[in-house]
Amino acid sequence: MSRLARVLIAGTSAATLISAASFAEPINKVELDQDQTGSVSSEDAQEADGVRDMVSTTLAQGNSATGALDGDSEISGRQTLDGGVTAQSLLSANGVWASVVSTATAQGNALTASVDNGALDLDLEQNAGAGQVSALSRLRITDYAAHTVQTASSAVNAVQTSAEGGQDIAIRQSSASDSRAEARVDAADAEIETSVVGAVAAGNSLISTAEDEDSILTLDQSQSGATTATARAEIGNADYGVTAASQAAGNTATFQNDYGDSQTGGVQSNSGQVRSETVILADQFANGYATGSAHAVGNSALTSTIGANTYSGVQQTNSGDVIANVTLTGGAGGGLGSVLNATAIGNAQSAYVCASCPVGVTGEINQVNSGAITARSSSVQTGQVRTMTSSATAVGNAATFATQTRGD
Repeated sequence: MSRLARVLIAGTSAATLISAASFAEPINKVELDQDQTGSVSSEDAQEADGVRDMVSTTLAQGNSATGALDGDSEISGRQTLDGGVTAQSLLSANGVWASVVSTATAQGNALTASVDNGALDLDLEQNAGAGQVSALSRLRITDYAAHTVQTASSAVNAVQTSAEGGQDIAIRQSSASDSRAEARVDAADAEIETSVVGAVAAGNSLISTAEDEDSILTLDQSQSGATTATARAEIGNADYGVTAASQAAGNTATFQNDYGDSQTGGVQSNSGQVRSETVILADQFANGYATGSAHAVGNSALTSTIGANTYSGVQQTNSGDVIANVTLTGGAGGGLGSVLNATAIGNAQSAYVCASCPVGVTGEINQVNSGAITARSSSVQTGQVRTMTSSATAVGNAATFATQTRGD
């Protein structure tokens, strides 16, 4: 008997309060078979002396499937990737009077499905061989910009679903590819009034929401490539403040159900390095705060339910190193204040119930971590600053369960 079968049998026996979802004969039935070899790339490059606004969006996907369905629906099949995927947004200007917004998104295998007035039955396999899925959002300012937002996200295998009825989801995601997301601002001699820089990288990713009916999620996620998220902001005068954040996860799954019992089971395994790096270099930020965060996790599973019972029983194994670093270097100009946070976790699993009636959480957790877990926060201020706040948290295995009444 396979490890996955043993976990699911154990989970089913433990979750006595969780009833199995029932599904009618589907109105919609989709069979998917996608195989991508070779490279896929997108690039948007803009350069200006002076401009009011700059807006840039780049998207690159190896395999992409999108469904917007009405009524009970069934989707099954596979997506296979053997090649690199790259998305780049490259912006440069002397002066920007109003705003800059740029987004770079790279995904190897991607499926998005939404169902109205019905339930979703999904059975999907996503596989990616050795390669790289990377996203870069870069802004260069030489003199002035009012407001800037730079974001980059990468995922080797990505699934996002929603259904107004229940869901019965079986997902198998396997990746040997590296996932890299980098967002950066290069403005060492410039003034930017407000700046936001964010990078999110994942090996395998699932986000699912359901309503009103019982739902079941069965996971099999495996990541062996490196996962890296980098957010970097270098600004001479970050006048009213700068925010930089990076998040990296080998495997991540979020399952939310409103007013229907929820059951999550299966396995997550990560053996690749997971690294989240945030760097802020600001000579001054006299009228605002410099805020930086870095969050890295090998395996993450969250089940959240409103007004119904919840079961969480994912077997998690992490053997890759997990690293979260956040660094702030402030110059002689000084600043109003700084807030830094670095968090690194090998395995994280959470089950949450918002209870308006007598419902509860059931869990059967098996977490094994052998990777080195490191979190580091560093602040250096050569000028005057009013407040400095920072924290660093490293945890091998973390399991969290909570029930509470809405509003508490």
